Amino acid sequence: MLNKLILVMTTLFIASLTHAENCPTVGMIKNNLMNKWQAYDSDDNKPLSKKRLAIFMRNVKQFTLAEWQSKDEKHSALHCYYRDKNGSQLEAYLTKNDLMPINNKQLWYQVSGAMHCAAGMDQCLFQRDITPQPKLAKK
Repeated sequence: MLNKLILVMTTLFIASLTHAENCPTVGMIKNNLMNKWQAYDSDDNKPLSKKRLAIFMRNVKQFTLAEWQSKDEKHSALHCYYRDKNGSQLEAYLTKNDLMPINNKQLWYQVSGAMHCAAGMDQCLFQRDITPQPKLAKK
């Protein structure tokens, strides 16, 4: 019985680490179901104020781009961009840290130090970054 429990827990843990994610849908954003995604201003990269977040949530109509940036060797972030009903960018993005693209070379391509996904939201998949982090040397 204990062996089965350990097997189930290990399987669930591994599945949670390799679970594919994608950007929040417009419906999720409008219903404030963003599951730890944070909204930032695309001009100054600062968190959106409550007022700007409300405007973003009200005006979001379509997903436009998933972008992955490796900030340094320890941290990476995924940015999701959207537009309004007129096709204008919303000057904001949703972000979640420590994610990386699922390696599909036909969909992700390099642009100015970042990786962009050249597909629809349902195909721009990513997962938790589980690469081993370098350990600091002890003195």
